[in-house]
This record gives sequence, C-alpha cells and structure tokens, in this order.
Amino acid sequence: MNRPSRTRVAALITGVSAGILALTVVLIALQAEPKGGGRITAPPSVSISPSPEPSPIDPLTLTASLDEEPVSWQEVAFLPVGGAEAQIGVQPCFHCGEQLVPSALAVDSDGSFWVADSFKARIAHFARDGSFIEAFPAKIGSAVPDSTGSADLAFVGDRLYVLLEEGGSRVAPLEAGGLGESIMVNDGGQGLHVQAVIPGQDELTVMISGAERLLGGYWAFATVDTTTGQVTPSPGVRDSTGSYVDLQPLLDTPPGGFEIRWFQADRGLVAVQELRFELVRGGEERRTTVGDTYVRTATHWGVATVMSIGNGQGLPVGAWYLEIVPESPSILFERLPGDGFIGNVRRYLTVAPDGRVYWMRLLQDGLHIYRR
Repeated sequence: MNRPSRTRVAALITGVSAGILALTVVLIALQAEPKGGGRITAPPSVSISPSPEPSPIDPLTLTASLDEEPVSWQEVAFLPVGGAEAQIGVQPCFHCGEQLVPSALAVDSDGSFWVADSFKARIAHFARDGSFIEAFPAKIGSAVPDSTGSADLAFVGDRLYVLLEEGGSRVAPLEAGGLGESIMVNDGGQGLHVQAVIPGQDELTVMISGAERLLGGYWAFATVDTTTGQVTPSPGVRDSTGSYVDLQPLLDTPPGGFEIRWFQADRGLVAVQELRFELVRGGEERRTTVGDTYVRTATHWGVATVMSIGNGQGLPVGAWYLEIVPESPSILFERLPGDGFIGNVRRYLTVAPDGRVYWMRLLQDGLHIYRR
C-alpha cells in the first residue's frame, strides 16, 4: 500500500533537529506497512528509554489561503436526493435552521457506503457505485422529538456502531436485521455527552464533551466497553505507530491557536507542538477564527480532521483538511471545496478499512462521495 501523497503538502517541518530525531524515535518512525492489511493496527512495541519531559517541536503556522484553488479529490460515488427508498433524504429548506440532512458516512471493507440518513430516520447502505442495497430504521434525526444532534457512524473491526444523537449517550451496533440494543456510554452508571464515534480504531472510541473531571479536558477521548458502556480515558486517537494524537485548543492565547500532543501508552506525553492558523485573502493576512475541532479519524498513517476557518465575523469562509502524519513529522493541509456545501464538514470525513480517507459533500443535486 502506498504512502499518502505528498504532492499537496502545504506545510512540512523540514530539517532534522535533535527534537525531531527524538520524536521520530518516540513515534517509531514508520518504515513498514501496518500489519494485517485490514483496519489500522499498531506494530510490536519497541523498548525506548523513558524521558522526563516531552520533546518540544518548533511552533508552526499554517496558511489558509483563499487565493488557492481547492483540492480535487476523486469522486467515487453519487447518491441522489429524493423521496424514493433508493434516494437520500434531505429536509426541504436549504440553509435554514436545524435542517435534517445526512449526518455521517462509513465505508465498509467491500467499498460500500453506509449513511446516517437523518431525515428518513434510517441507516442506508449503498454499493460502491452508488446503487441502493438496503436500509434499516433507526431512532435518529426525525425519529427523535426535538432533536438538535446528528447521528454518527464508525466501524470497529467488521461491526458498524451508530451514535444515535450527538451530545447523547446511546450507541448501538448494526446487526444483521437492523440496529441492535443500544448501550449507554457512562462512567460508573452516569451517562456522558458523546459528540462523535471515531473511525479507524481497534476499540470503540468516542469523543466526549463536558467531562473535565473524568477525562481532563472539555473535549476528550475514551474507549468504551461494548457490553457495559463503561469508558476508559484515552489520551487521543491512535495512529498506525501505536501512538496517540490529540489536538487541543489553546484557550489562553489569541484565536486560532492549538497544540498537537503525542502520547505513548507506557510513557505518557512524549511530544508537543504549537499550531497556529492564518487566513489569507488577496495576499494579505485577515483576522482568523477557527471553529470547534478535534481529531476526527485515524488514517492509513496518521490522524486527520477538517478545520472550519472564519474571518472573525461569525461565519466560516472555508474548510481545510488537516492530516498529522508521524513521519518527520509532517502536516498535510489542503483547502476543500466549499461552494454550495450543506452539512457538517468535519463529521462528513471518514476512513475505510485500508486507511484511505473519504469525504462526502452534500450539494443540492445529491450526495457526492470523494476519496483522497
């Protein structure tokens, strides 16, 4: 399997300093394919002498330029919108209020697509060419009275899990005949606010909000016991080296500041890097704001998310794909198409079992699915 393309690496940490060398050793410097050929797995652990302090990496500023054309990912499927069973549901009235639209995408091992179809309250299954296969009723979207949260999807092994409502605590597996019994994601019986289920992980992993006392941050990750729903704190999203990566906003700095944190299970925090974003239009830097974000998914090598960047006037002006690759390390930063887009730019990102990244884009003519 080939490494991710570097043709669009807009920001690469070059040079090999002592800090980079230390981080490269810490992250086991990927030189071989992940094992198994299936979902992302970690290589055997390597004995590394512990260090008392995390390795610092020079701060990095990424430029979100509106002067550059968006990337063109390969479109691999198109799902039409409409009222028929073989079509995706979209609540009439585009760009208004809490419109019910498809809320999440998952890619199966055979290349087929699962979509959380909120308006039709179902999980719909489509072949890799976009043709309809089947659909199962689900208590999501229009089936949830006064719902303001979107459903989410993620595979763990060959099982698909459905977060029934963003901000809720219920996650259900998809069984042969439909959704199985849901579990309550909890700590000691207390339900937690789950914002997302994370694709590309070997265990059911969720992102939780409002759990500072339990998890140490407002946005934090945890693995879930699929029988009891009990959570175990996780330092981040696991990448192909077996390290964990987190992206945390720096609350005591000007808007647009984040910190990448790398962890290892046996050593804790091993490296940090400050990351800032600047919006550029007409060759000039503009006031920059960055929407709430978190690591959305693991990829073939690293972890990724989508950043919604604004000009400080309350509305986003574009979306950028951010991938953190544990090689050197490097940052991939690409502008995504945004014109006519409807829906959640970050939630629409997912990963296939082989680590390839997919993104769906809802336009007025239907749902377009792209592969990076």
